[in-house]
Amino acid sequence: MKKHRMGRVVAASAVLVSSGAIAFVPASAASATEADCDGIGVIGVFKAVESGASFNYNGRRVELQNESALDRYSRAEIKSGRKAGDRLWVDRSFHAFPDFKGIVSDQSAKSDGWKMCGPYTGSRTQSVFNANYAARACAEIDGTTLCGKWYVD
Repeated sequence: MKKHRMGRVVAASAVLVSSGAIAFVPASAASATEADCDGIGVIGVFKAVESGASFNYNGRRVELQNESALDRYSRAEIKSGRKAGDRLWVDRSFHAFPDFKGIVSDQSAKSDGWKMCGPYTGSRTQSVFNANYAARACAEIDGTTLCGKWYVD
């Protein structure tokens, strides 16, 4: 039986902001640990994913970043504006998308469940294995929990 971890429960009526890049998510107790990450201390060249996977909110720049040399890992980073109390994590789907690259719907990404790598109080998370899976960057900023769009690399 596949283990399904629902790190954050997303409301069916998630509020989308402007272009739909940010989904507001109700806050809940997180129990994720580094064991839910796939790469601890991954070294490489990470680049921001755009198209709504990275976002700006309340003076912060939150990025979903994909490792570009091996192209196997994703992480989240508060690139600018981080303040004490901000929390950051990266979600990764259990649903595989072997023949697709790009933005996928929340429903598709979570159809087989997902895991949460974090939350972290620093500016960067550990990494999740992203080959054929969707990942998204999430943050809790000023008491508001939000996530970018799911992206398959």
